[in-house]
Amino acid sequence: MSLQRLSLGATWVSLLVIAPLAGAAQSAAPSQSAASKSAAAAQSAGAPQPAAVQSPEYRRGRLLYIQCGACHELQPGPVEKAGPHLGGIFGRPPAAVPGFNYSAAMRGARLVWDRPTLDRWLERPSAVVPGNSMAFAGIASAADRAALLHYIEIESAPR
Repeated sequence: MSLQRLSLGATWVSLLVIAPLAGAAQSAAPSQSAASKSAAAAQSAGAPQPAAVQSPEYRRGRLLYIQCGACHELQPGPVEKAGPHLGGIFGRPPAAVPGFNYSAAMRGARLVWDRPTLDRWLERPSAVVPGNSMAFAGIASAADRAALLHYIEIESAPR
């Protein structure tokens, strides 16, 4: 990321916050040849179908996921981030990733991660599991939550 120091006020802070998202939005639209190559690779690897990943809802969800990606991976990996991976989250109970150090509140939660529960969680996590340790206030926009869930549902599916 390159920054030009215009001032040390809100403009500089805005460049730090907005510039990476603007770059992500531009990279969200791959060239036609790259899209066809990735579509062929996706089909052979059992990944999402091209129509699903080209939808505006998917693209919006991918952009919104940038914030989530700071703490969560979409698939299991060798190292956990600050939050557990989301691989196979739909239909799974909370605190189900082996080896992750969940809060007592999450370990005691008696629910299943389905679309309605995840929607409520993304809106306000503290209302769904009071006392959880996730540092996230929530997403007010129902449309943004729906787009994010659409993206997570596709990308977190077991591969």
